[in-house]
Amino acid sequence: MLVQPSSSNLQALSLRQMRAFAAVARAGSFTAAARQVNLTQSAVSMLVQQLEETLGLQLFDRGQRVTLTEAGRQLLPLARRILDDLQQMVEGASDLRSLRTGLLRVVAPQMLACTWVAAVLGTFEAAHPEVGLRMADATADEVVGIVRRGEAELGVGPERPTGEDVARTFLMDVPIRLVCPVGHPLAQRKAVAWDELRYERWVIYSSEFNRHLERRLQAHDASLSLQTAAEVEYLTTALALVGVGTGLAAVPDYARLFAGNFGLRFIELQGPEMHRPYYLYQRRGLALSQPALAFVGLLLKHAAGG
Repeated sequence: MLVQPSSSNLQALSLRQMRAFAAVARAGSFTAAARQVNLTQSAVSMLVQQLEETLGLQLFDRGQRVTLTEAGRQLLPLARRILDDLQQMVEGASDLRSLRTGLLRVVAPQMLACTWVAAVLGTFEAAHPEVGLRMADATADEVVGIVRRGEAELGVGPERPTGEDVARTFLMDVPIRLVCPVGHPLAQRKAVAWDELRYERWVIYSSEFNRHLERRLQAHDASLSLQTAAEVEYLTTALALVGVGTGLAAVPDYARLFAGNFGLRFIELQGPEMHRPYYLYQRRGLALSQPALAFVGLLLKHAAGG
């Protein structure tokens, strides 16, 4: 005898029951349905009976032939829709795991974004052409904030304070080079000591980076400091000003891609050598998407390869 279902009974609905219901409706028999779903006839019969008891409705007339009742005919499309939705969810999850779909959202400082990161993105896109890309280029000071607000899932950039809600992972050390115009007296040198630059004037493109350089120089020689000729926001502007003779600059090695554009020479700095640690940034406690995980793997591989 079927009883009126309660809300607690309805929570017992299972996908196995709905699969058995749809299989019996399609096959017209419990025995044939059992073969289709790789269960015994008694297991299929039990699942359908459990579903009928849970719903408080008889779904089949069981005679010489198994036929749907009126209630069964009305509920079958709903059950099939649920099963179809589940199949789409399974296929969608498979697409995400295999990177046949998804979205990669990354932020990096402008110059890093259009040089080193762009090269890694080219490798990623060739391997996963169906994954969408949303690349934000910003100043180095903006990277952590963009990740914190969720505007990018992954950030790449130099060391910055993170707070408790953003985590960082070391990526690589980037050499810092002296940049001067091709006509500068130092342009043909392979290496220059900081002591030789004592009276030069500098184009500063990041106050935070400038403080980092000053601390390193002071720790090496308290008499060394950087005299500012100009201060700008973006590294590309700093390179342009160096090219026209405004001053020298100390910049990450990856910017040498633009040496020809601005008529520049990149020269090794010594006494002391300068490197800058770069990190991956993500929101703390949130799992990275499959595209972001795959991209992190590529970034680490490229960083290890220099």
